[in-house]
This record gives sequence, C-alpha cells and structure tokens, in this order.
Amino acid sequence: MMDSIALAKALELQSIAREEQWRRNEDLFYLDYARDPLPFFHWLGRMVAGLRDRKRSMKKADRLETSRSACNSNDGCAQAASSRI
Repeated sequence: MMDSIALAKALELQSIAREEQWRRNEDLFYLDYARDPLPFFHWLGRMVAGLRDRKRSMKKADRLETSRSACNSNDGCAQAASSRI
C-alpha cells in the first residue's frame, strides 16, 4: 500500500513539474498534446473538399443561361451584332 501511495505522489510531483514548465514555455504544452490526425480522417477531409469543389464547379457549368439573348428586343442590337462578326 505504501508503494502505491509513493507512486501516486511521484506522479503528482511529475505532473506539477510539467505544468510549471508549460507556464514558462507555452509551446511545450502544444508539443505534448498535439497529435497528427489519423490518416483516415486526413484522407476523408481531402475527399470531402474535392467533392465539394467538384460539385460547385459542375453547378456553375449547368446554369441554363444559354437561351438568354444579348438584347431584350427581337430586332437585334449593336452589341449582339458586333459580337457575332
């Protein structure tokens, strides 16, 4: 029982010492607790971003504005005539 109490006290002292180091240098905290994301989540994020960009570009390409004329009137206008020359 004394061994477990001594071990708990040693872990507590080690934890307090590490917290003091974090107070002095904030970067140590982030180095201790920063982890790279799992490869699956990294891959999944890239796939979602790629699909979102692809859908956005396809949505722009599928606009039905081809039936619109350059002029509002049926007799034609200078802008439409000059663009066809």
